[in-house]
Amino acid sequence: TVNPLIASASDDGLVGIHDMRLSGSDTVACLEDSHTRPHSAVWKPSSDSIFLTAGLDDMIKLWDLRNTREPVVSFHGHVPMSGRKLKRIHRPTFFNEGSESFILSGGENSHAISMFQEHEDTSDASSRLRSVFSRGKLPDGSGDVGSMAVHSNHVAVTVEGGEVIILTPQS
Repeated sequence: TVNPLIASASDDGLVGIHDMRLSGSDTVACLEDSHTRPHSAVWKPSSDSIFLTAGLDDMIKLWDLRNTREPVVSFHGHVPMSGRKLKRIHRPTFFNEGSESFILSGGENSHAISMFQEHEDTSDASSRLRSVFSRGKLPDGSGDVGSMAVHSNHVAVTVEGGEVIILTPQS
């Protein structure tokens, strides 16, 4: 079945959840001040309630629509480690490899893809803030990571100049 919910993010600080079964553009949930200028809201493909958000701050947040008071988990470390000015995260995405679930992200001046483990254990506060699991640099001259799309175990990454790089995990 197709998820009838759509998530939107905007520079006014709001992330809205809209139900397409309802008339008009009714918002069924609204996250205020979830990020500095949020720009991405991405549904987990295998879930009707789990989604990611990102903005012009240093966090990617995983939310459960059933409780939007606070994120389930926040991921940090995707931004360049060089100390340069914080830049925008480019649309994070979910990626599954076998039984493991990951979140991938890239961003301005990163020239790399960051990978975070998405495991479900959030039993204590320290497990609700997670660092980078792995970071993969792109070939020299690729430029910034743009959007990413996942199909099976392949990841298509757009880079500067409109080039698309196809990545596949090594066995």
